[in-house]
Amino acid sequence: MKATLLALCLALALPFAASAAEGEPPAPRPVEDDDPFAEEEKPVPPLADPIRPVNRAFYHVNDKLYFWLFRPVAQGWRAVVPKIARVGVSNFFGNLGTPRRFANCLLQGDLRGSGTELARLGVNSTVGLAGLADPARGWLKLRPRREDFGQTLGRYGIGMGLYLHWPMLGPSSPRDTVGSVADAALDPATYLPGAGILQRINHTSLHLGDYEDLKKRALDPYAAIRDAYNQRRRHAIATSD
Repeated sequence: MKATLLALCLALALPFAASAAEGEPPAPRPVEDDDPFAEEEKPVPPLADPIRPVNRAFYHVNDKLYFWLFRPVAQGWRAVVPKIARVGVSNFFGNLGTPRRFANCLLQGDLRGSGTELARLGVNSTVGLAGLADPARGWLKLRPRREDFGQTLGRYGIGMGLYLHWPMLGPSSPRDTVGSVADAALDPATYLPGAGILQRINHTSLHLGDYEDLKKRALDPYAAIRDAYNQRRRHAIATSD
């Protein structure tokens, strides 16, 4: 159902993406250390937002869903489940996502990253009790690579095109929407009934207050989320994890 929803929504957005992608400025290049005339930091190019009214409407839908549904449920989950157990649930789903990260490391030519993911899977699935703990990171200092198919497409020169804000799913772009469908197909959690809902509630319980703080600080939370997404995704593609 998730893949079908993304595919239908993407079909509606692609006509806008084609026109916006042509004018998208290139991602900033890293500054060379030996260039005395190079600027220390270049501004991040803005992400086109030609369907802003639709995106804003979907943002407000997600805002209401958070305050009326996800936050109350996450608060109840936090009240009955100790933090150590909720962190274990997060680790478990992170371990399940290894095939997705491993595949994207390979597609990006990151052999070291793919080896790291395999090592993490072996250690956490055994010593880490099926991934509930993360001794690979705590003891061996092996951090997850956090690569996704949207980043893979970006490394091959495919731009974001324009900004999309999907109901339930949040900030995205045509490129990252396609990437999320591919990632979902590689993630075993996709095929476990109820796993997506549990993962969402558990993640929210560990980050209660983050969204509320953003809304208090930002003059326009919608624009703040859009710009933060744009900066984060460009940085993820320009640098290695």
